[in-house]
Amino acid sequence: MKSIAERYKSLAGAYVKLSDKFHQLDVAHMNLKEKLLPAVKAINSYRSLIQQLQLDKAELERTVQTLTERQQHLEDNQLTLQAKEIELSMAVNTLTKENTDLQTALQDFQTKYEVVAGFESLLESEPQTMLVEAEQQMELVEETLQEIALNSDPDLSQEEKELIEAYQKESESLFASMEPLKDWGSSEVPEALPCVA
Repeated sequence: MKSIAERYKSLAGAYVKLSDKFHQLDVAHMNLKEKLLPAVKAINSYRSLIQQLQLDKAELERTVQTLTERQQHLEDNQLTLQAKEIELSMAVNTLTKENTDLQTALQDFQTKYEVVAGFESLLESEPQTMLVEAEQQMELVEETLQEIALNSDPDLSQEEKELIEAYQKESESLFASMEPLKDWGSSEVPEALPCVA
């Protein structure tokens, strides 16, 4: 059996070895801490960066969603504007055609007005009075013509009418007998006229 001194000596040697080993482990631990600390800092930094990137990603996604909605809204507005542009173009074409038609109608009216412009003076009081008088005179002429058609010589007696009728018949026969004299010389006709008279 070992003595107490040997046991203490052995125990002390083991303690020294254990102390050296602990010191080495402590140094290694400190070295490991020194090496691990930048990695931990880097991990923490990366973790913070990842969190910030995730936040930025979410913000970008919201921004992209907003921009997509705005783009869709702008496209809808563009389609609406194109439809309105087509509608306005059709309206402008219609108005242009109507304007052209009105210009043509105005030109026709101007031409017709220029034709009848000279008759404006007939609307004044003096030409109107003359027109009324002329119409009255025409009525009298028409009445006279109707009376003449019924009785051309209302103031003559029946005997006088018969005399005029006989004279007219003689005149017609006289002119008929003078037809062959047309080819004669002008000097012979005056000699025959006194005989007829």
